Formats: sequence, C-alpha cells, structure tokens
Amino acid sequence: MSAANTVDVLIQPFALRFSLHQDEVVYLVAGSADMQLDRMELLMGINPAKQGLFDSNLGFLPVATTALIRGERTIVVDPGNHHIGFYGMLGLALRRFGLTPVDVDLVICTHSHHDHMASTFLFRGKPLVIGAGEADYARSVYGAEETDTRLRAMGGLTEVPQHEAVEVAPGVRAVSTPGHTPGHISVLVEAGADRVAIAGDTVMTRAEYLQRRFSHWYTAEQVAQLNESADRLAAWRPTRILFGHDRELRF
Repeated sequence: MSAANTVDVLIQPFALRFSLHQDEVVYLVAGSADMQLDRMELLMGINPAKQGLFDSNLGFLPVATTALIRGERTIVVDPGNHHIGFYGMLGLALRRFGLTPVDVDLVICTHSHHDHMASTFLFRGKPLVIGAGEADYARSVYGAEETDTRLRAMGGLTEVPQHEAVEVAPGVRAVSTPGHTPGHISVLVEAGADRVAIAGDTVMTRAEYLQRRFSHWYTAEQVAQLNESADRLAAWRPTRILFGHDRELRF
C-alpha cells in the first residue's frame, strides 16, 4: 500500500565551479545552492548575454540529489554523476539502508544530463523510467553511441508521455514536467502523511520553486515551460520537495 512508502535522500547535492587559468584548472566552492549555480558564474565574470555556455571558460562539476523510495518496490531516483557510482559512493549510500544495487527494483532518471543519469551503469539489467523524447535529447547532446549503450544496459525502458503521468508503483507516479530538458519528469510519492515531490531540475533550488527565479541560461520558451511544470508540482500540494541541486524543503 502507498502508506508504506518512505522517501530518503541517498546523496545530498553539491556543486563545484572551475575555470582554466593558463594551464591550471582552478576550482571554486560555495556554501549556498544559488551561489554554486548562477551567482558564482557572475563572480567569475560570465555574461550569458555575450557568451555561450561552452565557450565561456566555465566548468560545472555537480552532484545532484539522489533519492531512495522504499515500498512495494525499491526505487532509486537520479543515480547521479559517473564518479558517484564509479568510486563507490552510491553503493556506500545504499549500504546505510541495508541495500545493494541488486536490491533495487527500478531506476528513474528525471532527465538525461550526466549529473543525474551517468551512474545507471551500477544498475545494469534493472528497468529504467525516463520521459518521452529524453532519449533523443540525450543523443543530440552526448551522441547516439553513448546514449544507446547506456539504455541497452538497462532491463527495459518505460517512457512517460508528454504532459501525462505513469504509476510505477503503488503511490509512486512519474509525471511529465518539461522545461529543463524536453522530456524532463518528476516523481510524486504518497508516503504516509507526506506527499513528496522529487523535482529533479524542474526546480533546481528553493529560489526557483518559491520565487520562480530561474537560471539565466534558459530561453524564454523554457522559462514558460518551467513555470507550468512548477505549477503542476505546487498544485499537488507536496509536504516535502527534493530539489535537483538544493537541500529539501518541508512544509
């Protein structure tokens, strides 16, 4: 039953920024999520109106929120960057709950960016849920060979149709929330008295959700989609929200 669902954070989010100075890569660290993201870019002299994301001497090493849902099925949402899985961090995080990757029944990726999806390799043969169109988006960003190799390693693919929802377990729905990427999804979990929204990068930080202050890299079309998607999350009246790159918010 849905009342048996629990939601825990396996890995808390964090981000480093870096840039190249002559032949040295210099890393910057900040305490707050908003500073880690756009505000640090301003500190580094990045002007989105004049520079593209990939020609601005701007590096981004993010650790996204990884969530664990336990109920009728054991589900990992957003396994994270490659190094989270490769260096054993995700395995250690699961061990805190008495689990190993073998015990996971299902993997959900809110979207295909590497900081959310690269460590799916740890769950080879497990079913994967993503949004419709997200695989094609990943092919356009990372190439068909890498994307298709990653998807073939999984034990079947379920795609959430645009503007729809799919129940993946009792009390657990994957819902379409486009904007950050074309096929982005979020996860809504009925967990006893709690209603937990695992938002991924629909709202990366508290400021994006509460103040609708979205990143300066988004287009006007993306911002419109993000506002619609954030409205959809808010209308569900969650008591907890897990953001892609900020600590969770409880109401």
